[in-house]
Amino acid sequence: MIRSWRDEERGFMLLAHLFAAIPLWGILFNGILWLSFQQKSRKVVFHAHQGIFFQVVFLAMLLVGLIVFLFTHLVGVINKTLGSLLGFGNWVILIAIFIIYELTCLYAIWNILQGREFEYPFIGAKLRENDHDIPYEDTEE
Repeated sequence: MIRSWRDEERGFMLLAHLFAAIPLWGILFNGILWLSFQQKSRKVVFHAHQGIFFQVVFLAMLLVGLIVFLFTHLVGVINKTLGSLLGFGNWVILIAIFIIYELTCLYAIWNILQGREFEYPFIGAKLRENDHDIPYEDTEE
């Protein structure tokens, strides 16, 4: 469904998803957007909030990958072949997670550019569930 957002609002929603594509820095930039627009636009705040939480989930996955990486080195001390196989598998999974993460951010950017609403899987619905003030439909002011 195509929405008619104000251009300024759409630009900041676009920035929220663009910043989300930059690991670590996205949390800072989306936090600034979130604080700046708390009183001005619930939609921009929602998209910045989504970007923050999406990045936190991504960083949690990277932390798990780091723990597995350390475990593979421990296994490598005992059995080099098994450690190498586990380490390679871990890298493949981490690269796949990173590619999926970036493609999801690009898909969000594309949807906002097209004027469509976008919610990250699981995150957007949970945020809407917790904050009933976020509008589903665009209301003309």
